[in-house]
Amino acid sequence: VFQLCAAVAPDAEQALGLALPFLIIFMLFNGLVVSPTTAPAFLRWIFEISPTNFALQAIVLRIGEDANPIGKAIIESLGYVGGKNTQGAAVMVGALILLRGLQVLALKFLNKIQK
Repeated sequence: VFQLCAAVAPDAEQALGLALPFLIIFMLFNGLVVSPTTAPAFLRWIFEISPTNFALQAIVLRIGEDANPIGKAIIESLGYVGGKNTQGAAVMVGALILLRGLQVLALKFLNKIQK
């Protein structure tokens, strides 16, 4: 996302401004600030494309394997479920390919790169 914003924007200041909304959305929808169980129904799809959600979920579930009953209850209340590591990796690889392609197009057509 950040490299795409850098490719689209004419300077670094505008690139930061373009990237900030994406950063805020992914940080809000990481599963701790807003969890899938507390999010409104029309916003739950964001969890399925948020790389921070998949990463944090994998970390918390791995650490939570040895948790006491209170810790397990907290993990359950966050809405984290196991078995999504493959889906998370697929989302990240798909996003990488899509965003890299868009970055190449932005560099080619939006900015006049000198050879």
